[in-house]
Amino acid sequence: GSALNGTYGSLVLNASGTYSYAVNENNATVQALRQSTNTLSDVFSYTMRDSAGATATANLTITIHGANDAPVLAVQTTTQNATVGSAFSFSLPTTTFTDVDSGDTLAYAATAADGTALPSWLSFNASTRTFSGTPTTSGTYGIKVTATDLGGLAANETFNIAVSTAPTTYSLFSASSTPSRTFNDGQQLELGVKFTSNVAGDVTGIRFYRSANDNGQNVVDLWTATGTKLATATFTTTTASGWQTANFTNPVTIAANTTYVASYHTTGAYVATSNFYTTPVTSGPLTAPASGNGVYAYGGSATAGLFPTNSYNSTNYYADVVFRPQLAA
Repeated sequence: GSALNGTYGSLVLNASGTYSYAVNENNATVQALRQSTNTLSDVFSYTMRDSAGATATANLTITIHGANDAPVLAVQTTTQNATVGSAFSFSLPTTTFTDVDSGDTLAYAATAADGTALPSWLSFNASTRTFSGTPTTSGTYGIKVTATDLGGLAANETFNIAVSTAPTTYSLFSASSTPSRTFNDGQQLELGVKFTSNVAGDVTGIRFYRSANDNGQNVVDLWTATGTKLATATFTTTTASGWQTANFTNPVTIAANTTYVASYHTTGAYVATSNFYTTPVTSGPLTAPASGNGVYAYGGSATAGLFPTNSYNSTNYYADVVFRPQLAA
């Protein structure tokens, strides 16, 4: 006989009374059946006729039993990037693996790609599907994730974590550079340094030596040589003293062999060393020129600095930058 389409498959009923039934494996409801006790019914009505023309109608019920389907990889994880010495965290999306069976849940496990243990710096939280840790060595780490359903069937994927070395940063002064004197002029002022770099790169923040007598918050600024403010940040730890760093929300790209000014604002107390910029100061690609360096300006506020243009006695006010050269192409 010809095929009759039911809800979950098709039936061929022969004149002799024999029949065959083909389940529609593309039907989502059929695929959602997870266990043999999970069933669906497809009902067909048929009519019988004898030689005298008498007829009778009956129903044929086909019962479809479930079977566990394995999970499958739905979305391949791309390479994740990390940096030596910086905290790394990555959560595997819930859409990475899928399972058509209704009510099925997946348990996750992770190893190195070759099946050995994860690198010592990396841990995996199976409940949250989260990798975390702080890399200690650069390189490419192959990771294997396995998702196993309630019936013990599994799927897996491998992806890489590419760990790079932290980019080198430069500043004009080391942590051991200390001022000779502390002052308090009793009024707010901005203190800074002119600097250049012989390569292009990014200024990620401002360093400054904070006087122990400074009792207000500090604003740090990056300027062009003509006074255009390029970035600002606020340092709010009012109990800190010594070298401090305030990072910009977004690094500022600067050009090579171009003068810029890095400065910080104080409510009155500051540190200084006179006759410091009698010769240029060079550190890596950075140079603080001798001519007219060590700049200041009275005014501003704890929330808005001002461009420092005055210079006195080649004084170092211990303003500095955090500079990251651009990587070679």
